[in-house]
Amino acid sequence: MNNLEIRDEFWGVIRKDQDIELYTCRKRLKGGEIEIAFMPDDDDLLEIIDHAKEIFILLEENDVTFREYAADEVLNHYREYIVDGAVITKEEMVKRMQIESFSVGSGKSFDLSYNDDGICGNHIIMVFVDEHGEPCGVDIAG
Repeated sequence: MNNLEIRDEFWGVIRKDQDIELYTCRKRLKGGEIEIAFMPDDDDLLEIIDHAKEIFILLEENDVTFREYAADEVLNHYREYIVDGAVITKEEMVKRMQIESFSVGSGKSFDLSYNDDGICGNHIIMVFVDEHGEPCGVDIAG
């Protein structure tokens, strides 16, 4: 698919990156705007766009659950990244983390990117979600 722009009723305008096989758009979620990245393999872009709608609804319903999972993982396995004071609670982390984007490619899994609000030195907290919609891993990026 060589389109530079795709118009979608749900997503609005989806734009193709000029350098890599990546399409993006922005959409409002919970009072803020997030970026959605569509990463197709071969000719499955339209399937990915449709699947991303399901992910968006799942994210609207389960954002707190994903943030709680991320906070648990960071507190249990990535404590060395925490720079925002010696003690921070799970509840405070969940409250301060904000969704910035999600990316979806072929398959049913997807990745969420959360702003850490300085908790981990202004790095991105990545939450990996499996094909069943369950969080399955965390990484600190940046």
